[in-house]
Amino acid sequence: MEGGVAMTRKERVALVSLIASLGLTAAKLAIGLMIGSLALITDALHSGTDAIATLVTFLAVRFADKPADDDHPYGHGKFEDLAALGEGMLLLVLAGGVAMEAWNRFSVATPPPSVNAVAFAVLGVEIVINLWRARALHKAAVETGSRALAADAMHFLSDVASSAIVIVGFVATIYGADWADPVTAAAIAVFIGWLGLRMIRRTADELTDRVSPTIARTLRRLLLDLPGVVAIDQLRVRTVGPQHFIDISAGVPRTFSLDETATVKRAMAAAISAEIAGAEATVSLTPMTIDDESLRARVFLAASRERIPVHHITIQHLGDRLAVSLDCEVDGAMPLGQAHEVASRLEAAIRAEIGAEIEVETHLEPLYPDLIPGARLPDDRVAAYAAVLREAAEKHGVCDVHNVRAREIDDGVFVAFHCRFPSSLAAAEVHRRADAVERMARIAFPEIRRIVSHPEPARD
Repeated sequence: MEGGVAMTRKERVALVSLIASLGLTAAKLAIGLMIGSLALITDALHSGTDAIATLVTFLAVRFADKPADDDHPYGHGKFEDLAALGEGMLLLVLAGGVAMEAWNRFSVATPPPSVNAVAFAVLGVEIVINLWRARALHKAAVETGSRALAADAMHFLSDVASSAIVIVGFVATIYGADWADPVTAAAIAVFIGWLGLRMIRRTADELTDRVSPTIARTLRRLLLDLPGVVAIDQLRVRTVGPQHFIDISAGVPRTFSLDETATVKRAMAAAISAEIAGAEATVSLTPMTIDDESLRARVFLAASRERIPVHHITIQHLGDRLAVSLDCEVDGAMPLGQAHEVASRLEAAIRAEIGAEIEVETHLEPLYPDLIPGARLPDDRVAAYAAVLREAAEKHGVCDVHNVRAREIDDGVFVAFHCRFPSSLAAAEVHRRADAVERMARIAFPEIRRIVSHPEPARD
């Protein structure tokens, strides 16, 4: 919706500017021919080029605001740059022609123009109208990001300057300076040529996708400060009309999960949008090895690449080599031959990641299905399990066994309980004591297939 309003505003401003250009051009040209002033004719031709440029601008902004399509995936904004380039070249042609005519008139001593009040009045009215037009065009250009309207605004400011130069020449002519008119025309030609070159240079920068190095440096520094971004491999910025397109290739730790990588990607896009309003960012992330990767993280990475769940990883230093042991989870119904192949594949992946000389031992652990059918046990059986757990807890320094639950599953009984420990006790010692309680419960009740203890800090 906003795109349609912006386009209508640009068209309206360009159309009003076109009508004003045609009217002022006709008035100045008629007066210039009537009094024989090359300077005023030059100024009229300058305004005439503005009229042509404004017409081109009017057509360009209509086309440039079309949405992106298959032929122009970045939109049609570059058509405004082409219009501005054409305006700049038109100014150069005009400047060259006027300079030659001014030299001819100066060298053959052409009679001075017959300056009158009408000429001053036309120029005064033109200056006021052009100042209003330049302001309106500049405001619309800033609001819509239109380079064609910005170029048009520069044109009308140049009209104000050239009209002021003509007035100075007229005053000099009145006071007897016969040479003032061709000299004034030459000065206007130089001014117009300078404007044309400046416009061509700026437009060429846009057409060749030149951007300020400050933008890339600012974005690079901003993105590298985000958590998870370890490197910026490539950063490219392209401007099409008011729209910025930013392509970024960055590195993230290869140990990141897909969710973590997606979070980094969203954070990068949000940071870019906050820095450059309306920017469209394309972010590509590549997993990278970082210097502070732990051996445990590398083992998990090797297992995740093979899609094999693992736990209970133990890493030992054996002199000049390492030994890794871990539990490899496989489907409980999987035949041993197939499970052994899974374990062998995992061991090979770990050696490929860390080194061929590493010692790897895997323990096969049956992987329970996601949904295990279970049934509640009678209260007296749950009470029996709770009594044994509390007795074992007293022997091994475990406090307040509570919330004991027991369920019957396909191959035995599942038991879970909560217990308490001193809050300052190390996690390793907590595990050792809880594991001892679990072992005693299994000895007392061999039907227990799985037991889970949940440690909590003791209440003060």
